[in-house]
Amino acid sequence: MNALVLLLALTSTLVLRTGEKIVAEGTPREENGVITFRSAGVLYSMPAVEVVRIDKNDTRDGDGKPVRRLRVSPEERKRIIDELEKNHSGAPAGTLPPVAKVPAAPRPNPGDEQRWRQQARDHEEGIRRAQEELALLERREEELRTEIHSFIALGFKPHQFTYQTARLEFTREMLPRARLEVQRAERAYDQFREDARRQGVLPGWLR
Repeated sequence: MNALVLLLALTSTLVLRTGEKIVAEGTPREENGVITFRSAGVLYSMPAVEVVRIDKNDTRDGDGKPVRRLRVSPEERKRIIDELEKNHSGAPAGTLPPVAKVPAAPRPNPGDEQRWRQQARDHEEGIRRAQEELALLERREEELRTEIHSFIALGFKPHQFTYQTARLEFTREMLPRARLEVQRAERAYDQFREDARRQGVLPGWLR
């Protein structure tokens, strides 16, 4: 039992060529040019050439006792993973960051030019962010597909790069939502401009 607790207290960090870092449970194993490891309880594999180095981490405290990890709810765990994916900038290891919401503000008077201009800029920024997040996912999908094709060309079998395959599938699942967020942001902006037109706001105030 003590040996099992000690093993679980040890983790490793895989640093990939892309700069991405993956926290693995225990020590990853390399065999025939393929590294296998567990992350969040799931077994993955990837070509060893994709790993720059493996850093050993010890989650025990100074007295040699394992450090207890905080229990979090599934919702909190998902939020943390989303934040990590955002910081990786390439992955996802990049779930999709939430689209910035246009702050609710009291409807300004038609004569309040500065308020109308600010609201127009907020809507435009919301559209740009949604488009950037979609482009990030599309770029990541292309990168993963290229990686997988390269592995196949080098003679690797599908079971030898399950990490990239799982990432590609996850990225593809996020694409429809990202496209929908762009449409929603554009629709909100169109509605804002229509409301402004009905209230007699000058077109120049929305630029």
